[in-house]
Amino acid sequence: MTNPSSGLPLEGVRVLDFTTILAGPHITQWLGVLGAEIIKVETHLRAESRLVSVIAKTPRRMGLNESDSFAIHNYSKKSITLNMKHPEALGLARELVKKCDIITENFAGDTMARWGLGFDEIRALRPNAIVYAGSGFGRTGPRAGAPLYAPVADANNGLVMINGYKGGEPYTLGSSGWTDMAMAMHGTFAILCALRHRQETGEGQYIDCAMIEVQAQFLGDLYMDFVLNGRNGARVGNTSEWRAPHGAYRCRGEDRWVAISIGTQPEWEAFCSVARRPEWLQGPEFADELRRWENQEALDALVTEWTREQDAHELARKLQEAGVIATASLDFQELIDDPHVRERGFFRTIHHPVMGELLFAQMPYKTVESSPGNYFHSPLLGEHNGYVFGELLGLSADEIARLEREKVLY
Repeated sequence: MTNPSSGLPLEGVRVLDFTTILAGPHITQWLGVLGAEIIKVETHLRAESRLVSVIAKTPRRMGLNESDSFAIHNYSKKSITLNMKHPEALGLARELVKKCDIITENFAGDTMARWGLGFDEIRALRPNAIVYAGSGFGRTGPRAGAPLYAPVADANNGLVMINGYKGGEPYTLGSSGWTDMAMAMHGTFAILCALRHRQETGEGQYIDCAMIEVQAQFLGDLYMDFVLNGRNGARVGNTSEWRAPHGAYRCRGEDRWVAISIGTQPEWEAFCSVARRPEWLQGPEFADELRRWENQEALDALVTEWTREQDAHELARKLQEAGVIATASLDFQELIDDPHVRERGFFRTIHHPVMGELLFAQMPYKTVESSPGNYFHSPLLGEHNGYVFGELLGLSADEIARLEREKVLY
């Protein structure tokens, strides 16, 4: 069941993946798409992690192989089941470490060490192994080991405090763990750098990635402003620190909007031309970038009065053609059907043996010379026990059956 030659950059790299929920699985998902063989370690003892986003959304409890969230973030992987409370399972995990280049985990505490799979133990088994350890607070410091999820991490690093409308309360970011996605990007980058380092030196790496630091590094200008000027970032809603008009403006129809962002005088002149409002160019309150920004509330009212009579898509097209940064605010169906997105082939249909045809977002970049990627459906729970323990570890079918009966492979 080995993968055929793909020509992908990570072909021949094998990953033993202990990660769960979102940030960790997203890392190994991209490594898998890039050609690595991902062996995801799961167990019936914690199988609810497969259903983390489904149980609250559906009137019935879905089966363990019917989770939309799991399918989205775990395609291009293989799945095995190991009951890590069983001594034999711990031994099998150690044998697998010897055959893997990268070991990934995102447990809150010292779970890996308690299993005898701390970095020193892994290095003894596989001297050049790359170990990625993702966590909320990192593996050192007073709060090392404390559990954390993305919205709470955003509060810890100051992001929630500055997010919201002027004069209002702080808001978390949207309905999903955006910091999980940022952590996945940084984690993937760090692992690729570690692979390059190993290629040149033969040395493995231990990567300690803290969620509280991942999002915080996007806020460097705000931290610097506080250090230099004693100012805390303010909640500004949809406005910009220097662009006006800037925001989402209501259009004709039910809940239809267009996003517009204007920062230069030529853009403003083009906008007024499309709007057929030459008087906006003549009044002193909107004469230049600074005065538009200073009078943006009055300006937004005028812009909204005009946009609410316009079709969002047609207006966005006219503004784009005039050189103004603008787009209609799309719902999900519009995004999937968008001709531009379709031509670029961003969405891919993958057949799942239980859920049928599913639509997935692909990697958000393309390379002309290489394969489009190693995409196949998310694994069924324990689907690859036979391959991993039979072909890789050399166990007989009878031995694998015994381990399954005794709930070692469980």
